[in-house]
Amino acid sequence: MELTITIVRHRGAHFEPYIEDVATAGEAGCVFHMHEDDISAEGAVLFADALTQQARRWRLRPPDMPRGPRIPITMELRAHMEEGVAIVVDDRADAIHYVVREDLITQHAGEVITGSQSERSPHWMRLPARYVVRSKAS
Repeated sequence: MELTITIVRHRGAHFEPYIEDVATAGEAGCVFHMHEDDISAEGAVLFADALTQQARRWRLRPPDMPRGPRIPITMELRAHMEEGVAIVVDDRADAIHYVVREDLITQHAGEVITGSQSERSPHWMRLPARYVVRSKAS
C-alpha cells in the first residue's frame, strides 16, 4: 500500500489546520487541511514531499506490540538557509526536528503538524533518516 501525505490550502474564513486520515484500496495517508494564510503554495508542495518521504519509512506497530513513547517533534523557522534548501527533516529515534525556510509556513501551522505527529508517534515504528527537500525553483 502506498503512503501519501497531501496538503490542501483553503481560501475564505480562517480556520484551525486539521488532519484527515484517508485510506482507499491502494493508498493510505493523511490530508492536512490548512488556510492559505498558514502555508504558502510552495510550502504546501514541499511539505507534502517531505512528509510523504517520512511517512514511507514509518510502519504501524502490530496490535500485540506495546506502544512506544511519545517523542518530541519541533520545527524551527529560519529566514536564511543554504541555497535551494527549503526543509530539512532530522528524524531520529528519540525526536524529530524540522528546519524550515520561514516563508513556507507559519509558526502556528508548524506547531499543528508537529503536535499531531507527536500525538501519533507511540503508534508507529520509524526508521530514522535525514531528509533535505529542495525548492523547486533552484
